[in-house]
Amino acid sequence: MDTIIALLNTKNQIKKKTSNKINADKLDYFEKIVSNNQAMTDEDACMEIYGHKIKSATFKSLKYRLEEKLMSEIFNLSSDEINLKSRSNAKLVVSKYYTIAMVLLKNQQRKAAVTLLEKGLRISIQFSYTDLSLMILKPLINHFGFVDVDNKKMKELIKLNDELKDIYVAEEYVQMCNAIISNLYLSNKGSFNNTQLKDFENMVLEMGKLKDKYSSNTIVTYTFDLTFFYYSIVGEHKKCLEIAKESLALNLSAKNNDVFGIFTSKMNIATSYFQLGQYDEANKWCEEAMIPASHGTRNRLNVYSLYYLSLVGNKEYDKVFEITNIVLEYKILSKLPILQEHWKIREAYMHFLIRMGKINITEDQKKTLRPFVLTKFMNSVPFYSKDKTGQNITILILQILFLILDRKYGQVIDRVDALTQYTYRYIRKDDSFRSNCFIKMLLLCVKADFHPIRTQNFTNELRKKLVSAPFVTNEMSAQVEIIPYDFLWELVLELLQKNK
Repeated sequence: MDTIIALLNTKNQIKKKTSNKINADKLDYFEKIVSNNQAMTDEDACMEIYGHKIKSATFKSLKYRLEEKLMSEIFNLSSDEINLKSRSNAKLVVSKYYTIAMVLLKNQQRKAAVTLLEKGLRISIQFSYTDLSLMILKPLINHFGFVDVDNKKMKELIKLNDELKDIYVAEEYVQMCNAIISNLYLSNKGSFNNTQLKDFENMVLEMGKLKDKYSSNTIVTYTFDLTFFYYSIVGEHKKCLEIAKESLALNLSAKNNDVFGIFTSKMNIATSYFQLGQYDEANKWCEEAMIPASHGTRNRLNVYSLYYLSLVGNKEYDKVFEITNIVLEYKILSKLPILQEHWKIREAYMHFLIRMGKINITEDQKKTLRPFVLTKFMNSVPFYSKDKTGQNITILILQILFLILDRKYGQVIDRVDALTQYTYRYIRKDDSFRSNCFIKMLLLCVKADFHPIRTQNFTNELRKKLVSAPFVTNEMSAQVEIIPYDFLWELVLELLQKNK
């Protein structure tokens, strides 16, 4: 009861100091009208509450109070102990204990404050939050050092503090490595030069040493993920699979339920199987990765992107249709414009597969299927149409595929000429090797007069080069292949055979 009494007394003291000039009913009414109309402006709210559009000081005060009220409610809901079921939410629970303890200390309720700090410390250690543990240790060491003097306890806490400081420095290192590598990858449009790759390898070796020395969740997760990434870049996918499986086993055996670590490990296993061409296994692990990835979230989107590729590899085109339509309904897409465009392009490829007869849709599905017009689609993807780094190549290729489908070979020749000029100007780098191969294969398709057997003979060597070149699954790379070119080429040959 001591803690409850201390909390009640502190609450009452704070209430006395805080003036409440805003009517609670008016505050609730303000929240209700905004909830019912989220397009509401300040002027709309003023008119609704006060009958005029002037943003008075009273309205500004009301708005400020509502923001404060909502933040308090969000904090209370998010930091409830029920959130201790997963590591990702535990940080908020610990933050609540620390924040309340600081308020109690300020209001001379030291005993209750120390109780909450000790509880917060136990949870932060359990869930491997080194930064929070160090933050909580400071007031505890002070308390047992010179307020409620307990030399034994103080020395134990100082020893723990010293151990955690070393872990914290190691965590800082792996987090900086992640930031540096991610920045290089995105800045270079999905590639590394030889010097950068050597630096990456050295970082991976150093992180491996830290992982073996410390059991911190942060170190383990970042090290496994970046090590996996390194070996995927150099094309050692069997090694990637070993790393991902080891990471998953470690995350599942941990007692702090690191949902993100489990999700990342499962995604890495799925990616490894995809790169190894084991599509049944990749599909299975994509479905496994969906379990910790909530419906409609960014993580679920990442799973679906890989699942799409794996289903194409396995020629499960009906499922491609199913997941494409699921994702296109996601509200989060509107907040991620580049990914939204990726899925719009996937939708266009889905229509291509329907036209080819690869996807069998029911009469009911036909009624709900959004109509597709190629010219309208070409105008609906502004990021790609403005892009001059190679990403819009997939749209230009799609246009050619529809022209081949409709046997408009004269227009195909015109588009291929334009594609050749585009290639010469924009995608001559090594990281565009697969795109270059595929475009050259399309050129040879024209040279072979669109004859399937001649086209196949003319392109055999290029196809071997294409298959041997690494395929990048990352959505942020310069060359996003909606349908991997090696799979797409099979469809081109099949289409030419049908046309013949």
